[in-house]
Amino acid sequence: MLNFDCDGFYGTLFAIEGISDGRAVLNGPTGCRGHPAYFSDRVFSRNNPFKKINPEEFFFFGLPRIPLTYLDADDYIAGSGEKLEAILPKIADMDGSFIAIVNSPGASLIGDDLNRFLRDAGLQERCMAFESSSYSKTVAAGFDAAIVSVLKWLKLNRLPGIKKRINLLGLSIYHKHWEGTRDELVKICMLMGLDVISSPGAGSSVAEMKESASASFNVIVFPEYSERTAGWYEDELGIPSIRSPHGAPVGFSATEDWINAVADATGADPEPALDYIKEMRRIAFHKLGRFYNERGFPKGMTFSVEADASVALPLVRWLYEYLNMFPVSVSIKPESDAGYGRTLCDFLESNSIGESLRVRPEDVQSDVFLGEGLKGSILRNNGLCLANIDIANRSGDYIDVVPKTHLGGAGALYLLEQILNAANGIKYKNFLNKK
Repeated sequence: MLNFDCDGFYGTLFAIEGISDGRAVLNGPTGCRGHPAYFSDRVFSRNNPFKKINPEEFFFFGLPRIPLTYLDADDYIAGSGEKLEAILPKIADMDGSFIAIVNSPGASLIGDDLNRFLRDAGLQERCMAFESSSYSKTVAAGFDAAIVSVLKWLKLNRLPGIKKRINLLGLSIYHKHWEGTRDELVKICMLMGLDVISSPGAGSSVAEMKESASASFNVIVFPEYSERTAGWYEDELGIPSIRSPHGAPVGFSATEDWINAVADATGADPEPALDYIKEMRRIAFHKLGRFYNERGFPKGMTFSVEADASVALPLVRWLYEYLNMFPVSVSIKPESDAGYGRTLCDFLESNSIGESLRVRPEDVQSDVFLGEGLKGSILRNNGLCLANIDIANRSGDYIDVVPKTHLGGAGALYLLEQILNAANGIKYKNFLNKK
């Protein structure tokens, strides 16, 4: 099975591209740029889609995001200075108030002083340099480290914390349905009377990131993408972090736990948010009850999961306890949150289903696979799952128009809809096979 995981270098680029008025500039060859440039534009488009990019335009080469210096063999000997001097003024004249130059792995070996080029161009006040990135780390680690670097470079003011102001940490444009997720979590926080100031790397502007210093708390969504960021806020600005004991708000129970954890720490009133989840539960109850009475599914269906521990823990618990589905493979991503990983292991072992942790999704057949859409499509085409639910990038070719999320109350209904339709499709296939 191919490995579809992006690395820390991509995580650095996605962190910068996730700033609404920021732009990443890649110092490297054309081969390093294709996927992150296409991906950034697809998941967070900020250009007029009807305005064509000239394929021959220097530095962009047909894609509107992440212009690059297109280094060649000679540049690795003589240095990239000439191309940096050509690209910087052009990018500076375009939209956006923040620019970050990122060295590709090969370009980092040249030894060019990127900060000197920024000073010579008079851009040191609005442009920072990443002379190296988390090349050998995960995309989560690269994203986390890059956000810390940007926050340091912005020199946030040490503002007094304002009660009821919070930041959401650990959400990135690399996460599937990140915009819908951000909107859902902002809605839940607003129901508790909390004001979300920023979500660094997930659509916030430079101004909002600077304003993040006025928050009283940071609320962690995915710790794998925010451990260093949360630590920096606490060490440098004294802003404590809040995390739920049961992982990200995936499924009804985990969302309620997340709400209560936030309310306990901030002193906010959780009841309006819990009432919202109660209403989502009511909708799910009626849909699930009717489907189960008619078809008997999804009880007893098998599933495989591949995700970060902060997602796998609440997702597996919800599928197993709420929907009575059975896990045959639970695979957590490298460098997942260790605490959530241990809690997940304890949960599976206590229910005599710990063997699922030692089986990869590609080594067992399941009814439903929940993970990366591209991998799910390959598993389905090879007969290793009957249906796949796309909850992570890299995704398949499905084009999303309506905002979606698999977190919070709306996310639980979305997952339930996907599972019920998968079950319905499986039931129909079995009926046809019997005929």
